Amino acid sequence: MSASVCVPDAAARQRQILRDLATEYGRQLRQILQAGELIKGSVYQIETRCGNPGCHCATPRGPLHPATVLSWSEAGRTRMRSLGVDQRARVRRLSEQYRRVRQARAEVVRRHQQMLHAIDELEQALRLPPPPAVGRPRAARSSPRRPRG
Repeated sequence: MSASVCVPDAAARQRQILRDLATEYGRQLRQILQAGELIKGSVYQIETRCGNPGCHCATPRGPLHPATVLSWSEAGRTRMRSLGVDQRARVRRLSEQYRRVRQARAEVVRRHQQMLHAIDELEQALRLPPPPAVGRPRAARSSPRRPRG
């Protein structure tokens, strides 16, 4: 009798887990669907030499020039592009949006895997054993069957 009480409880628990996962899945999916323009990469500041031989940065211990750059990966290589003052805020915002979309995507994948696991658990909780055999049991054969043909 405890087994029959346990099955509905386990199924109800798995159904609630699935509902909760579906809610979070939908929230992450809405975040992805609301995204606008994106730029892949990270914006940060570096110090670099300008290449002008007469500049103070050309001396071995001379101070370097600050530069804000966008860095991204493309075809297995890291690419870098200098950003002008007028581009920095927009590119930084778009790269942060890209990062948020990628994080939401990873969360959707994780939730999807959890949902599949919960579905398997629900199936296990709901699965009944096969019905008992009807009629008289067959007698075991004493000799192996001969192939037909």
